[in-house]
Amino acid sequence: SLKDAREVIAGYVKHYNTVRLHSAIGYISPEAKLKGREDQIFKERDRKLGAARAARKAKRQYLTC
Repeated sequence: SLKDAREVIAGYVKHYNTVRLHSAIGYISPEAKLKGREDQIFKERDRKLGAARAARKAKRQYLTC
């Protein structure tokens, strides 16, 4: 029905704008970009990447000992 179609489309649009990560804007959602949260998101990503690198380095050093 038309009502069902509108609900499905509305759900898709909401997901597209609030959940789906967009490569053209740095793999963040349009909602996050509009709210100005990209710097916070990028800093958190950098922190997580740094922690992962440190963990891999520690594991390599442990395995070579």
